Amino acid sequence: MSTAGAAVWLLACSPALDWRQAQIDGPGLAAMFPCRPVGQSRQIELAGAAVTMKMQACEAGGGTFAVSVADVKDPAAVGPALSALRDASLGKLASPTVTAPPTGWGLIGATPQQAAGRWQLNSQRPDGSPLSLDTAVFARGTWVIQATVIGTRADERASTPFFDGLRFAP
Repeated sequence: MSTAGAAVWLLACSPALDWRQAQIDGPGLAAMFPCRPVGQSRQIELAGAAVTMKMQACEAGGGTFAVSVADVKDPAAVGPALSALRDASLGKLASPTVTAPPTGWGLIGATPQQAAGRWQLNSQRPDGSPLSLDTAVFARGTWVIQATVIGTRADERASTPFFDGLRFAP
């Protein structure tokens, strides 16, 4: 391991980030969280349909880490639901600067969808403090999934292991 790689590994394993795996009910997804996630669910409207959105989320190292899933039940609704999830993230930020993460991000086992992808957004809160959001939307069958890291600044030491830790069961 290179010196730089060792430094990143040590920082990612800092006491503020206590990595653990959590199973996400529904699509057969495992996720690595830097803290113990708490589950919740609620009814939402997504692309014109009522669905139950389940979320696992936690806060660590100045960021919130979350994975949300919903079964839209209709294969034709998957693309519009992914677009709605992405647009909802963009709509929460005032004048965001949007950048795509390193090319080629994808998740083995995900159902190919044109609306799937990962974006990094930077904006400001109403009080002027910085806000960074790193989010991905993807699908498996009729399940739509959104993984998000939100905090005051982009932190690759935390977001990289989070997104790299997403895995579908074979």
